[in-house]
Amino acid sequence: MSFTSYSYLLFLTAAAILVRLTSGKARENVLLGASLVFYAAWDIRYLAVLLPIGVLTYLAGHAVARDRKSLAVLVWPIAVILVVLGVFKYSGMVAELLNLALPAQRRLSLPSLILPLGISFFTFECISYLLDLHKGGKELLPLRRFLLFPAFWAHMVAGPILRIKEFVPQLDKLASAPSRDVLMGIDRIMIGFAKKLIVANSLASFVDQGFAGAGGNSALDNWIFAFAFGRQVYFDFSSYTDIAIGSAKMVGFTFPENFNLPYHASTPTDFWNRWHMTLSRWIRDYLFFPLNLRAGKRIWLRYVTLVVVMTLVGLWHGAGILFILWGTWHGVLLVAHRLVQGKIRDLPDALRVTLAFAGRAVTMILITAGWILFRAPTVHQAGLMLSSMVRLRGLKPAYSVNDYILVLFASAVYLGLEPLFKRHVDRDPATIDHARWTFWLRPATYGIALWLIFMWDRSNVGFIYFQF
Repeated sequence: MSFTSYSYLLFLTAAAILVRLTSGKARENVLLGASLVFYAAWDIRYLAVLLPIGVLTYLAGHAVARDRKSLAVLVWPIAVILVVLGVFKYSGMVAELLNLALPAQRRLSLPSLILPLGISFFTFECISYLLDLHKGGKELLPLRRFLLFPAFWAHMVAGPILRIKEFVPQLDKLASAPSRDVLMGIDRIMIGFAKKLIVANSLASFVDQGFAGAGGNSALDNWIFAFAFGRQVYFDFSSYTDIAIGSAKMVGFTFPENFNLPYHASTPTDFWNRWHMTLSRWIRDYLFFPLNLRAGKRIWLRYVTLVVVMTLVGLWHGAGILFILWGTWHGVLLVAHRLVQGKIRDLPDALRVTLAFAGRAVTMILITAGWILFRAPTVHQAGLMLSSMVRLRGLKPAYSVNDYILVLFASAVYLGLEPLFKRHVDRDPATIDHARWTFWLRPATYGIALWLIFMWDRSNVGFIYFQF
C-alpha cells in the first residue's frame, strides 16, 4: 500500500473517519488496528518481526523502569533487537565477506531473507525507548499504547524517527483532529504527492540510465548524474516525510520535521543539521555524545569517533561497502570542517566572508560527489565515475537535451518552490483563516490536483528509503 496510491488514500480516509467517530481506548485501538492492517498489506509476514520486537521491548521496559541503574537489564534487550536487525539486514553481507576467506567447496550459501519494511526505523525507536527509560523517561502502559509507538503507520516505514517524549504527551491528549488540522494535513500530503510523482519520479529514469552506463559517461554527465540523484533522493524522501506528517496531522498527531532545505547548507555540519534531522539527532544523542564523553580532552579521539559514527550511519542505510564508504566520506567531511573552522575563526571579517562563500560551494560539490557512493551499483562503477569527475575526462554531454532540462526543472523547483512550501507548512495554525467558501472549494481543488498529479506520473517508482 504505497503512500502514493489510491488504496492509501482510501485507507487514510477510512482511518481518519474512524478516529473521529471514536474516543479514548477505542480510538487507540482503531489507530493500532489500522497500523497493523497497513503493515500487513505490504506482507503479512512482516508482523512476525514487528510484533515480537514490540512485545520484547515492552516487557524489557518494565524491567528497565524497575531497575534504572542496572546496565545488564538495559543491554540484553537492545542486543537482541540489534541481532534481529543484523540477521535480516546484514547476514548476506557477512556471508559474502566470509566466503572471500573460504575455499570454494566450503563457501556459505547466501541467505534469502525478506527484509521487513521499516525495520531500521522501528528498531531504532524501540532502542531509544529503552535508553530513555534508563535515563528516567516515562513508561508506556498498557501494551496497546506501547505498540502504537513503533507501529503507527504514518512513521513506521521510513520515519520521522520519533522519541518517546514526543509521542506520550500527544497520546495522553489524543482527540479527534480539528477541521483546521485535517485541512493542514491534506495540504501537506498534496505537497508530498507533487514532489514525489512530478519531480522525484521524473528524475528516476534519467538517473537509472546514467548509473547503468557509467563507464561510457563523460565527466560532465557524471557530475550531472550525481547532482540529479541528489535532487531525486531529496524530493523522494522529503515527499514521503510530507505525506507522513500530513497523515499524522489528520488523526491528531504532530510529527517533528525531517528536512530543512539541506542544499542551502553552508558546511558539512550544517548539512547534517538539515538532512534527515530525526536520524541525525538520534545518532547525536545515543551514539556520538556518549562516545564523545569517553574521549574527554583527546581531540584526536573525538575526530576518530565522529568518523566511526558516520560510518555506522552509512551501514545503517544498507549492507554494502559503498554505503560504508559514503558514511565514512561524510565523517571525513565533518572532521575536515572542524579542523578548518578552528583556523579561520581569527581571520579578518572580509576574508572570512569570502571563505564562507567558497566553503558553501565546496560543501555542495563534495556532498554531490558523495552521492555517487550512495547510488552506484558497484564499487567499480563508483570508481569509474568519481575518477572521471576528478580528472574531468570529457565534457561533451551524451544524453537527450530533454533530460538536462528535467534536471534544471528539478533545481528550479528546489530553489524557487521548496522555500515557499516550507514557509507554507511552518505557518502558525492559529493564524490560518479557513473561510467557509474556502472549505467548500477545497474538495474540488484537491480532487483536480490529485487527478493531474496521478496523470503526470505513470512510472510507479517506489520510495528510495523503503529499502532501508
